[in-house]
Amino acid sequence: MGQLVIHRSPPDADHVVTLTLTGELDVINISQFRAAVVLILRTDARNLLVDLDGITWCDNGSLYSILGAQHAARKAGGSLAITTASTPVREALDHNGLRERLSVIDR
Repeated sequence: MGQLVIHRSPPDADHVVTLTLTGELDVINISQFRAAVVLILRTDARNLLVDLDGITWCDNGSLYSILGAQHAARKAGGSLAITTASTPVREALDHNGLRERLSVIDR
């Protein structure tokens, strides 16, 4: 399993934080993503944008973890949307039927 790198932007004027993920997103490292989301929801902002354009591998469990993070953000009064998704992520979304359940805003 590969490495995951997460870059977190400072909150913008609308208190939106962008997480840019690169590498592989899998059961081994999805906890890094969850920890980043929890920290942001507790401290910075309630609205998150997640850029997955740099993801080279994405397993099914990771997508469901992102779906759980989206629910957590909504429960906190905010939102979570995927702004861009790499081909492996789009294929996994389609394979699992999650494109309709996860907010995906391809730019």
